[in-house]
Amino acid sequence: MIVTDRLPLRRVWPAVSRRLGLLFLFDLTVAVLYVKGGLTALALPSLPLGMMGAGLSVFLTFRNNSAYDRLWEARTLWGALVNESRTFGRQVLTLVDARHPDMPQAHSRVADAAREAAPHDAIDLVEWQIAYVHALRCHLRAQNPFPELEAMVGAPVVAWLRTQRNVPLGLLMHAGRRIRVLFDEGRLDSYRLVQLDSTLSRLCDVQGACERIKNTPLPRQYEFFPRVFVLAYCLLLPFGLVSGMGLATPLASTLASFLVIALESIGRDIEAPFENTVHDTPMTQLSRTIEINLRETSGLRNTPAEVHPVDGFVY
Repeated sequence: MIVTDRLPLRRVWPAVSRRLGLLFLFDLTVAVLYVKGGLTALALPSLPLGMMGAGLSVFLTFRNNSAYDRLWEARTLWGALVNESRTFGRQVLTLVDARHPDMPQAHSRVADAAREAAPHDAIDLVEWQIAYVHALRCHLRAQNPFPELEAMVGAPVVAWLRTQRNVPLGLLMHAGRRIRVLFDEGRLDSYRLVQLDSTLSRLCDVQGACERIKNTPLPRQYEFFPRVFVLAYCLLLPFGLVSGMGLATPLASTLASFLVIALESIGRDIEAPFENTVHDTPMTQLSRTIEINLRETSGLRNTPAEVHPVDGFVY
């Protein structure tokens, strides 16, 4: 996500910079041929270009609004993930009984109450939630989650997760199994079981909505036709301006081309908010925030540092 007020054009839109350079050379060629070469037939009426520009602006605005809706929904979903993760951590730490009366003495930490509740020991439900958030981030970005997860859940658990195509879903399923074991041990009553299961269901809903955005791009017509129309408009623009502006045509034409190219690029950049670019939803920062919150509230050690913007960008 871009958090700086000044946009470095070459960093944010490298393709735009190249396109503008080529268009400037093209516009300059048209202007020189018209003024110095006497090719007055190059001049075109400006009215059709004005009508084309008006229609193009409406089309680009509609497309950009659709793309922004996807970006905002993605950010809203990750905001819900932050809240649901905090809720799950609070529920685990406050609703799970430390030990059943017939069991050995309770652990010293409330977070340890969830340990050894499932086939995979040495990890509690709070740590599983932290692992889930990082796994979801890697899942949406098509990255390998296992190097991070191995440090959180251990090699045996990672070996089992490698058998799962959807790693975050596997973590949710395992958390559900552990909660069921806690219920069978008498450390949860039916009401608290329902509360925890409802939180897991909401986490699953958030994941499904993120996957919907990831796997369902905007219609390809929204990608193809804006490119064609913008290119046609930018190529025709100097022919409509050269009769009135002469050698100043490249400046005005390139500036107007930048406007429409920028509008077209904005929609294309923000329509896919899970691609790990500078236009992305800052999932690294949000997942780190969740991890810090859960580790601090549960008393877990090795709390990582916050993610801060670098050169005006945060991932």
